[in-house]
Amino acid sequence: MADVAVVGGGILGATAALHLAWAGADVVLLERQPALGTQTTAAGAGFVGYWAGELEAQLAEYGMRFYADIEERSGGDLGVRQVGLLFPALSEPGVEMLRQEYERELHFAPDVVMLDEVETLRAAPILAQGSVHGALFQPDAYQVDIGRVMRALYDELRAAGVDVRTGTAVAGAVVEGDRVSGVRTSAGTVAAGAMVNAAGAAARALGARDGVDVGAIPLLESRFTTEPIAAVTPELPMMLFFERDLLYLREQDGGLLVGAIERTIEDRSRVDVADPPSTGDLPDHAVWEHERLARELAGVIPALADVPVRGHASGLPTWTPDGRHIVGPAPGVGGYVVLAGCNECCVTHGPGLSRIVAELVTTGATDADISPYRVDRFAGLAGDDVQAAAEQQYLLRHPPAEGVAATPFGIELP
Repeated sequence: MADVAVVGGGILGATAALHLAWAGADVVLLERQPALGTQTTAAGAGFVGYWAGELEAQLAEYGMRFYADIEERSGGDLGVRQVGLLFPALSEPGVEMLRQEYERELHFAPDVVMLDEVETLRAAPILAQGSVHGALFQPDAYQVDIGRVMRALYDELRAAGVDVRTGTAVAGAVVEGDRVSGVRTSAGTVAAGAMVNAAGAAARALGARDGVDVGAIPLLESRFTTEPIAAVTPELPMMLFFERDLLYLREQDGGLLVGAIERTIEDRSRVDVADPPSTGDLPDHAVWEHERLARELAGVIPALADVPVRGHASGLPTWTPDGRHIVGPAPGVGGYVVLAGCNECCVTHGPGLSRIVAELVTTGATDADISPYRVDRFAGLAGDDVQAAAEQQYLLRHPPAEGVAATPFGIELP
């Protein structure tokens, strides 16, 4: 009998299993796909920085240390580099917007700085002269190659004694006397004293089968990569353009990894939350829209004008009605812990959240204040209302007006 079964082999499930093993638990990790990290995690942008408010700043800092440490332990190149995160302003109102963001971030990221035009061009030489008016810069931020990191995580999981079972679908928890006693899988029942629902896009569907309301809505997100570009170096800072639909980019294998945030959410970007598809079955319309947006940015980054596209990927990050994660014990089911609602921050926040989950499972408590993440806070909302509110959080990342900063990446702070 395992101490705990972790359901889901993306970045959340893998880091949760590792932290549980570090805490001394006997862990089985269950993933329905043939390998770990092949779904939404594989489509992640690999930006690790300060995305949210003060509550999440410690999670971000822990994530930065986690990835630097795992690369050091691996002895290889996992694409983990502290290159910083640059937010270029394309207008004077854009500078004002970033100044508002700067003043907010100073409360929890004291090294963040505002750059003038000359300093911005020096930091990112691929930007065209005269195209920017300045920038906000987070020097602490890391970029990670999440594919390489997941391979290293697999090795660490095995070394830590985690029983990794891929190709194993989970039907639900076995509950006896209001407490988890195992997990029903496609390969039979796995006896376990606790279960962590880290099933990503399927977390809400799995929770529903177990009588646990998980208010995490999967929404389509896409990005593409280009062929190598001579002017792109490994030291290039990651970039995000608030004034261009939050188009983001970073170096990837000598080229650029590029994505953006949709301005509207239509049916083609929604999926059946009761049975979300695998990423290979997702539509690719968003990729082509992002490519068009990138080509239109050629006046700022000339290399984007005609660089060939190498490949693309799509995933289903999950969003919550208030933009905050869902972490903690499920009411009424002893031993059932939820780790969900990534809000597109789980490469950054996943390791820190996983440490909290390991504390909850192994000791029954945590020193972290996770009350804003409690599992049952959306219990009074109907399904359609959860969907609508989650979509609104996704869209709130866009600046509400020229020169006005968005709420912190959609998150409504208390």
